[in-house]
Amino acid sequence: MASSSSCSSSIQTRSGPVDGDVLWMQPKHVSEHVWNGEPDRKLHIRRAVPTYQGEEQIPEEIVPLLWQCGFYWIMKMGYLKINAALISAFIERWRPETHMFHLRCGEATITLQDMSILLGLRTDGAPLIGSKNLDWADLCEKLLGVRPQEGEIEGSVVKLSWLAHHFSHINIDEGNVEQLQRFTRAWILRFIGGVLFVNKSSSRVSLRYLQFLRDFEQCSTYAWGPAVLAYLYREMCSATDYKVKSIRGMCILIQMWAWERCTTLASKRTPPVIENKPLGHRWLRRGNQHIDNDDLRVFRRKSAYLGEQFLLVEECR
Repeated sequence: MASSSSCSSSIQTRSGPVDGDVLWMQPKHVSEHVWNGEPDRKLHIRRAVPTYQGEEQIPEEIVPLLWQCGFYWIMKMGYLKINAALISAFIERWRPETHMFHLRCGEATITLQDMSILLGLRTDGAPLIGSKNLDWADLCEKLLGVRPQEGEIEGSVVKLSWLAHHFSHINIDEGNVEQLQRFTRAWILRFIGGVLFVNKSSSRVSLRYLQFLRDFEQCSTYAWGPAVLAYLYREMCSATDYKVKSIRGMCILIQMWAWERCTTLASKRTPPVIENKPLGHRWLRRGNQHIDNDDLRVFRRKSAYLGEQFLLVEECR
């Protein structure tokens, strides 16, 4: 990566690639600023995980429907605390030009296989391609049972606070399946807007995703994994710009990917695999105790020395 030039009295070393034809974004890449000794930048992780009665949990009443639509596992793992220092250190090694982490042991990236094995999200099936010209307020009224008013909806985007206000507590008549389905759709939509596809404000969600929640059986056939990973890729690329201060998307995937491949990056011993559950679920068994260290320079140093201990996901199973 680095090149050097010598004179009779000293050796000068500069950062970045020797040839800028491939890694041409180096001048604004965060690694350039790290090399030049500018202030460290720890990314702010944008997300708004939905809570039930003020606590980070999923209402038991909607669990069967979450299983049916294929969102249960990823929603469970969405509550895991994120280590901003670890995420920031790996973004410093992400290259937008190649979509790879540049590590001492070589180039590596997060794949659809990681999405499937770690988070249990479907990676094949029908693409998320739907209509862009629906009456979004009508769609809300039909699928959620509530119609957003002016100021709560703008185009195809609705406020997460509006969803939280109407769907923070379950108030469902016994045996009313339609009410339960509406609450579940709203809960998934809050998770989509707060964790999977977070917008710039972290306070709104596109109703274009709601059309894919119409039928729960059909919802489970869509390829949500590629859409989530593509969105995360875009966010990682954007976050390599030193001027960008935050990152959105399913950042917990970056963290689990790093934990699984190098146990020295996690602060505790790697938990055992849990049968018939996504690999990443094992990190939930010990709560948030794996987030002891939030020192960017520590993770920067650890990522700089990743070598033969860097593992493939299949080897971790």
